[in-house]
Amino acid sequence: MNGTLTKKRLRPPLMFAFREAHLEKDAKVSLDLRDAGGERVIAQRRAAPRAAITEPKLRREIAIDLDALVNTINLGSSVDLSRHEHVRKSILNHGFPDLTSRSIDEHRVDLIAEDMVAALLGYEPRLIRNSIAVERDHSLDHAELKVRFLVQADLNCEPLNVPVEFVADLELDTGKMAIRSR
Repeated sequence: MNGTLTKKRLRPPLMFAFREAHLEKDAKVSLDLRDAGGERVIAQRRAAPRAAITEPKLRREIAIDLDALVNTINLGSSVDLSRHEHVRKSILNHGFPDLTSRSIDEHRVDLIAEDMVAALLGYEPRLIRNSIAVERDHSLDHAELKVRFLVQADLNCEPLNVPVEFVADLELDTGKMAIRSR
């Protein structure tokens, strides 16, 4: 990747502000600022526009959100939503199909890749739709009881779109998926 691109600052996602405040324990610092007339003044930390974010931090944020997405079991796994099209496509059905109740054979593994693309298309609007690609990585040993997927997409950013790559390891015995940057 071009070294100049990594030095550019990008627009952060909204959740970044909350995560950064949590990491800095921002809420534990009580600010009750008042002007000379006793009126409350908005603290500068709250009035400031969102700061830009570096590319490595942005990639970390996306990895956190993707991990949460694929490890959240969607409503459609336990409730038949075939007659409720709007619910099926809404945030109420956020997440990934439950994999623990399904047998995972070679045919089903291909369907998991399709499920992953569908979840990313439906619930990760920061990724450019036509750039999302999920492929199975066959280099893993079958004895590891894992199936690995390589996820590639372009992140919609300003001033430039950022290519992101992730590895998604599905543990066959638990159905849990681990996401890490590639």
